[in-house]
Amino acid sequence: SYALKRNPLIASLTDTKALEKVLKSDCNIIILIQSDICTLKDTVDRIRKTDKLIFVHLDLTKGLKRDASGVKFLSEFIGVDGIVTTHTNLIQVAKQYNLLTIQRIFILDTASIKQGIKSINSSKPDAVEILPGVVVPHIKKHLKSLSNQTIIAAGLVNSEDEIQHILKHGAQGVSSSSLNLME
Repeated sequence: SYALKRNPLIASLTDTKALEKVLKSDCNIIILIQSDICTLKDTVDRIRKTDKLIFVHLDLTKGLKRDASGVKFLSEFIGVDGIVTTHTNLIQVAKQYNLLTIQRIFILDTASIKQGIKSINSSKPDAVEILPGVVVPHIKKHLKSLSNQTIIAAGLVNSEDEIQHILKHGAQGVSSSSLNLME
């Protein structure tokens, strides 16, 4: 939460070729998306030299199983600060390893909003990442029941104007892989 107050933009890194640019950015949080277990430790070690928080999207990491051993591996051997996942059970496992947790939910319709809120109230992650992020202002009234969770908007957010609109209408952070927003 403090890191988002300093800068609400989160860098979602989908390609390690962009790592240097992200490391030089003002973002305080980096989410490693589509990382590879073979290069993950080196990437995390490079980020660790900064004061940025490091999250790994567990569901999208190549070579890493989405189970308790995968979470333990990220915590004890890789040294991440937290995980991103759609899996409620992995939120609980991550908490056992004192990792920060972001639960990702996809908003497709009213039913997915209700199911997402039910899932979040069950798992109680530190933050909720809502995709696509541009829907956050439209579902603001539904998000009021998530008063204890930090709301992060992600996906289809491509401009500074969109970021400001989303932050004014329900989100505390915006996650983007758009490098032009990192400048």
